Amino acid sequence: MYGSFFIQQYLDKGFELYEAQSEIDFAVDILFGYNAKDFILGKELTGEEKEKLQSVVSERVNTHRPLQQILGFAYVFGRKFIVNENTLIPRPETEILVDEVIKYVKNIPNPQILDIGTGTGCIPVTLTLENKNIIADSVDISTKAIETALKNSEYYKVSDRVNIFNSDIFENVQKKYDVIVSNPPYIPLSEKPNLQIEVRDFDPYNALFTSDKDGIEFYEKIIASANKYLKETGRIYFELGKGQFELVKNIFEKYGYKNITSIKDLNNIDRIIMACL
Repeated sequence: MYGSFFIQQYLDKGFELYEAQSEIDFAVDILFGYNAKDFILGKELTGEEKEKLQSVVSERVNTHRPLQQILGFAYVFGRKFIVNENTLIPRPETEILVDEVIKYVKNIPNPQILDIGTGTGCIPVTLTLENKNIIADSVDISTKAIETALKNSEYYKVSDRVNIFNSDIFENVQKKYDVIVSNPPYIPLSEKPNLQIEVRDFDPYNALFTSDKDGIEFYEKIIASANKYLKETGRIYFELGKGQFELVKNIFEKYGYKNITSIKDLNNIDRIIMACL
């Protein structure tokens, strides 16, 4: 098998086998465009390709830098998105968030969506690719993240329907929307020492951490002002950290929101929260 030599390097550094195999497959896909079927049919890596893969594997296992950052790409909804040290690497949970919004707006004519803290821009870009009627505004406080999001929207040719701009939450927002969606920072700074190296040392600080003890300060900041930017039938969708559903639900109730529900991830954790005006 082409990957056994590289997989062993992962195992020697304490990585799990499943992680090693999936990361080698991902790297080969991104670097060379090959998949498992190609190797079943007899494809072999050239010497030059092996050297290139070796460089990537060495950096990954020796530094713990996320493979997506090393390669510069991550997949969301089966599509490649540019990622870097300025953007949070999209997680599978974000796909659940996107999917819930897609299901909700499918019967809304020309739905207007605001994405807060866009990072790579994967949320608004995916939404507009999945629904040709969606118009999205997308904001971030990081100019570097905005540059990355713009590249992704341009690559997928949705710049005419995804308006990306700098804003500290609602600071530069002037419209009303059918949906406000956000995957905000939700990790208390006190938890930093307990995080994986990949997250703690390589994901952008401002996309991860909050200054409060429960990790809910950005939920409150958004919810407190969101009614000014939601249509009467509007909804808010958030991604949640583990154990935060009741805390964020209480914030929604404090500001008069209704029909507050959660969507669980594959580990049966309340991962998405939705509320209506």
